[in-house]
Amino acid sequence: MAFPSAQELRWARQRREHVRQAGSQLEMVLPLREGTGSPLFCAPPLVGVSWCYLALSQRIRSGNPVFGLQSRGLRRQEPLPVDMAELARDFADQIRRVQPDGPHHLFGWSLGGNMAHAIAEELERRGHEVGLLVLGDATPALPYSFGRAADNAWRVCNFVLREFGYQPAIAQDEPEPEARLLALVRARPGLGFDSWPDERVLTLPKVVRNNLAISQAHRPGRVSCPVLFLSATRKQPPTAKKVASWRPHAGGAIDAVDVDCLHEHMLLPQPVQQLAAAISARLL
Repeated sequence: MAFPSAQELRWARQRREHVRQAGSQLEMVLPLREGTGSPLFCAPPLVGVSWCYLALSQRIRSGNPVFGLQSRGLRRQEPLPVDMAELARDFADQIRRVQPDGPHHLFGWSLGGNMAHAIAEELERRGHEVGLLVLGDATPALPYSFGRAADNAWRVCNFVLREFGYQPAIAQDEPEPEARLLALVRARPGLGFDSWPDERVLTLPKVVRNNLAISQAHRPGRVSCPVLFLSATRKQPPTAKKVASWRPHAGGAIDAVDVDCLHEHMLLPQPVQQLAAAISARLL
């Protein structure tokens, strides 16, 4: 069995701390930091919650308020979006309740970048100004394997465990992966996630599968707003190739900043300093 690296352990500790800080806050718009000026809205990554942006929110030097957008279905049983267009309309509505007038600023890391781009499209379609769209190492088209991963319950449950700071320990041949997920959570009290009722814990794999499915099926359009691309440079395609993949979906130039980290560690303290500096310099 492979042992986790120092970075993976650091990531797990940070995740657990975020759960302790914000684990009961599942509203669709989560205030992460107060401030003045136009807010920065952070679209959730695959898991559907935006607590991962807590570290970033405290390092935005411009003083702008920061909000995390979070997936439907986490607080209560309700229909999940059937496609990315519905998700974008929903989040655009939520943003405009908080900030009726632009310019609107958007950020999304990983799959959150795809969501942020779709939200920017929707806001521009409605005639609203998007001041800045920040893509955190996102790719415009997800590999087909991402969509197929949603059919593997054990993979999805292991992903949920990892995202909440637990060691993923569900085997491929596990006959009841969701029951095993619950057992592993209940066996580690004190991490924050264990206080959730069973039905809420089991909602997370559903949200993950849905986010995977709608993102894999989505074909992004085109935005006219300024775009900043934050590129993780360790074990990744070169920045130029990633930026080129977004050019058909951006009307203007794409500004790129290299971040010396793996994609999955982009929100750890050292990389997040680079992210925050790059975003702060461009916020109105």
